[in-house]
Amino acid sequence: MKSVVLAVLLVCFGFQGFSQKEIPRAERLKWWQDSKMGLFIHWGPVSLIGKEISWSRQGYGAAKYDSLYRRFNPKQFNAKEWVALAKASGMKYMVLTAKHHDGFCLFETKTTDYNIMNTPFGRDVCKELAQAAHEANMPICWYFSVADWKDPDCRDPKMNGVFADRVLEQVRELLTNYGKISLLWIDFEGWPSPVGPKKVFDLARKLQPEIIINNRLEPLTPDESHGYVGKYADYATPEGFVAGYSKTAWETCTNMGHQWAWKFNDNPRSLKESVHTLLRCVGGNGNLLFNIGPDSSGVFPSNFAARAREMGSWIAKNEQAIYGTKGGIYTPAQNYVSSFKGNKVYIHLLTGSQTELTLPAIAAKVKTAALLDGTKIDFTQSNAGLKISFPKDKIDSVATIAVLTMDQNVSALAPIIPFSVSGSMAYGKTATASSSVGQFYHDPAAAFDDNPKTSWKIGRRNDVDFDQFYGKNIHYLSEEVLKLYEPTGWLEVDLGKPQVVGKIKLGESKYHGSEIRKFDVQYLAGKNWVSLAEDTKMGDWNKEIKPVTARKFRLVINEYHGYFGVNEFELFPPAK
Repeated sequence: MKSVVLAVLLVCFGFQGFSQKEIPRAERLKWWQDSKMGLFIHWGPVSLIGKEISWSRQGYGAAKYDSLYRRFNPKQFNAKEWVALAKASGMKYMVLTAKHHDGFCLFETKTTDYNIMNTPFGRDVCKELAQAAHEANMPICWYFSVADWKDPDCRDPKMNGVFADRVLEQVRELLTNYGKISLLWIDFEGWPSPVGPKKVFDLARKLQPEIIINNRLEPLTPDESHGYVGKYADYATPEGFVAGYSKTAWETCTNMGHQWAWKFNDNPRSLKESVHTLLRCVGGNGNLLFNIGPDSSGVFPSNFAARAREMGSWIAKNEQAIYGTKGGIYTPAQNYVSSFKGNKVYIHLLTGSQTELTLPAIAAKVKTAALLDGTKIDFTQSNAGLKISFPKDKIDSVATIAVLTMDQNVSALAPIIPFSVSGSMAYGKTATASSSVGQFYHDPAAAFDDNPKTSWKIGRRNDVDFDQFYGKNIHYLSEEVLKLYEPTGWLEVDLGKPQVVGKIKLGESKYHGSEIRKFDVQYLAGKNWVSLAEDTKMGDWNKEIKPVTARKFRLVINEYHGYFGVNEFELFPPAK
């Protein structure tokens, strides 16, 4: 009888039998990277008051916030309508907040009474959404906070072990009761995970071998939750911004509106801004997880639903250049991005006032150039670059896409960076560092990309056992955490050949009072590093120096506090 019941459940949820065989990361990630965009859904009793999920708990009053569930009754919730909206909007997967930091569970759980079954609604939201998604062949994924701000056992010195067991049981429930779960989106809220990252990671892999897991189990700082892909993660998760280009798997999570949870009188971003957010992710070789919060009745606000469908309609006309592509070969610029597949390179022009675009030279021949609708367009190719002319009457106010058919598959070509905006001799050159806080967004190259949104940051110390900090009640701004990172460090650029430098510019990104307190700019003369300039404050720093000829230059950070970033390290020839 049990086997019959199990078989019925497997059919209902579109579940495929688990295999214990290890599946390579690239294979697990392929469907997700091809999908490009998913729908992020932040929802719960907090939608009754229109405030931010979890983060408003203290300001609103913890007792009042924790009691909201007693009147949470989203009678208009319809899982099939949610899935239909995602499909119509061009989203290829869905991620629901099964449990956020406030501890409320949108699923039936035996671990706590603070769950959807004890609300007036009394229905398992995760179950209904999973079933609707499976029926529509839509990958369903769970957002899950390993922390719980309501549970007093979380990070309590004596009780955290008991709490950690509850967390693991919740993970077990979410990954066994709802069929195939395609992705587990763990969140970091400012303190080390209360349960060992390896335990969560191994359990998820055991229960769902094909599952994708983001990078927020291990972080000790928000910078790491954005750009550090450690042992227990598949991809990076920059939040609220699109950083640039990386071969490291990544996904920007951001809002279509201006708050994660539903907000009174909120309006969605324009169609142009929404599409550009997606295209910049596509061109940067990443994904977009676009958030819309349903209201307390269980319905997506009409203006957001309309914008999402409008976005989906635009994507449908241009999907050839989006889904199943890779970012590049040209990396993102201010006015264009590109994507490619095989011998097709798609150039996405992001301005409505421009009809000509000049790109750096590419080591492949352009055979034909046309718009997606087949309209032939003019182009001129030389060793100096590639010039494309877009018909004035065919310019799309959102983005105009040209298809370049090349004489070869371009996947083997190296990424081609845009023409430099700054004119720095160090732009795009080979960069190294003593350590870095992440493989993406905060790596050494981030200081030489003409992009102040990216920045190099010093990384973790090598002599620390980080496992001992999980479960501790220490905030990322505490001195105890700050001491886990290297006290000094250096950032180096190789110009490729000796060049004359007469001016240096540096840019510092500051976070929560962080600052660089002592630094030194050097050049390599023979086997010795020689100082060019020293200072005790950086900010936006520049200095003209006595001209020197060298190939390698280095910025040495001798003293700092907090989570500074060096967003640009630029070198220029002497003034004429």
